[in-house]
Amino acid sequence: MITRNRCRLLGPTYLFGCLAVLAAGSAYAAPQRSASPQQEGGRPAASSYSSAYLSLGHWAYDYLDLLIARGRITSLAPLVRPYRRIDVAAAILEAEAARQLSKDGMEWAAAIKQELVEEVELVRRRRMQDIGLGGEFAVGAKALSHTHRDPLRPAGDEKLFATIRFDLRGEAPGVAGALRLRWDNHYLNDPQFPDGRAVERRQCDPIIQECGYRVEEGYVEVQLPYVRLFFGRMYRNWGLASIDGLLVSDYAYSYDHIGYRFGSERVALTGLYAPFNDFAGDTARHFSSHRFDWMIADNLAISVSESVVYGGENRRIDFNLTNPVGIWEISGNPEGSERNALGMAEVWWRIFDDLVTYGAFMVDNTSVGDEQSGKESGFVQYAGAVGFMLPTVASNLALRTDFTVVSSLAYRSRVDRWQYYAVDNIGLAHDKTDAGEADLTDDWPDDAFTDYDRLLVGTVETTVRPSLGGRWGGRYLDARWDLGLNLVKNKGHQSSDWKAEFVGSVWAEARVRF
Repeated sequence: MITRNRCRLLGPTYLFGCLAVLAAGSAYAAPQRSASPQQEGGRPAASSYSSAYLSLGHWAYDYLDLLIARGRITSLAPLVRPYRRIDVAAAILEAEAARQLSKDGMEWAAAIKQELVEEVELVRRRRMQDIGLGGEFAVGAKALSHTHRDPLRPAGDEKLFATIRFDLRGEAPGVAGALRLRWDNHYLNDPQFPDGRAVERRQCDPIIQECGYRVEEGYVEVQLPYVRLFFGRMYRNWGLASIDGLLVSDYAYSYDHIGYRFGSERVALTGLYAPFNDFAGDTARHFSSHRFDWMIADNLAISVSESVVYGGENRRIDFNLTNPVGIWEISGNPEGSERNALGMAEVWWRIFDDLVTYGAFMVDNTSVGDEQSGKESGFVQYAGAVGFMLPTVASNLALRTDFTVVSSLAYRSRVDRWQYYAVDNIGLAHDKTDAGEADLTDDWPDDAFTDYDRLLVGTVETTVRPSLGGRWGGRYLDARWDLGLNLVKNKGHQSSDWKAEFVGSVWAEARVRF
């Protein structure tokens, strides 16, 4: 029986610890300011500043992705997110200085600068950095046709949830940190968990009998011009904008990890290590991932990356599977210590403005099927999507239409459960663990598919989803929506005709910055 170690709310020591590190970093870095190698004309360049990250899901990414695709922003790595707030501010100012922004682009840039006022002023005036604190408080609501977070896999009932969010961030020379606390009863109604609970049950008060809240992000990072060392939790997505990365994505709930980056936006080695305690007893699991990115030109970037999951009873960390500059696939593997390793190569190429091509080739060393009988089974999923930004009506209104097609077959990976590429049974990357004839958490039936010689068998489920999404907002209000019609054939991998189902969500939030 698999049990879950729910994400626990970290107490005030989390925040106080971050602030203490900020203060220590300021005291250490202050004497070094005049000797910074990144200064230009006696004034620091943007790369020498410390900054918290612009959280994934922020509305600014919708516009940043467009500006990158159009070639108006070339200083941000296209395949590794999130971006630091200071780097976004510098990229916007650089794009304005190049005088290549269209009317729409200038309006988007102005809106983003309103979100990053302090960072814009710091970069524009090239001032020395002092300790800075800022934050945001927001209340909102979201209406869902289904409580499953993936609109291509609708499940659960219609729900209306209230949300409360509190953000705090801080920066000082050489170090930055942030805290995001979110109250959202969607955490208590997630159908990907057997009991619907992504967090443990907590009593609130006589009016609200139970509430769901968690630390979505909480981290501190040491930041030097070419080195970053990260401690805490934060959502990351490694891959093409607007889709889940194939090795690391922001679909799974955030988890604590140690991260690093060596290099610049042009050439960088990035990685992380995370221990998981999502199994009962003494079972320990470990996850490591690293990638090398090289932006060869403003319109061409390549990457090679590698991930590994391993675990077992009292399994300790394997340091040769955390070495940032190692090649884990050929690293020593002690006898009896199984692992699930994946490797990938990516190419991002902007052929011309407004047209970006992306390709990824991934290999997985996991064996599948019934090895004793020589028969194999597996999983395959083909997906395609086309999206268009509709003509701009107003600078604070963005409309997008998408057309998505997904076809999939069931799969079963013959690995021990502690080698699953998932945390709390939710995929660490492009998550489709509950799409198929066999659930990933079920035991493998020994006689499954033994009558077939083919690798892929079963009834293909196909989903076609046209949708209309958008965002409207201003300084104190944000609203987003995603409304679509799911057309499904062979739903649940059972032979059936096409069926239509409305799947959508609407979210609104009022916020105030401080």
